[in-house]
Amino acid sequence: MAIIKVKKKLEKEQIRISIENNLLEKIKKYCEWAGVTRQEDFFEQAAEYILSKDKDWITHTSKQASV
Repeated sequence: MAIIKVKKKLEKEQIRISIENNLLEKIKKYCEWAGVTRQEDFFEQAAEYILSKDKDWITHTSKQASV
């Protein structure tokens, strides 16, 4: 089962990144396998996943919110 899901379109800001060719090929294959037609969905959901699981980041942001 695919972890990345197709999402509805929200307001976006365009960025430009450079990544290694072999990693990009893996991402393209994953997106094709998962039915993800826009690579930006992959990157957004991967970032959301990391930010929701990184305990140090969660602790940091909760401290910042209480200040």
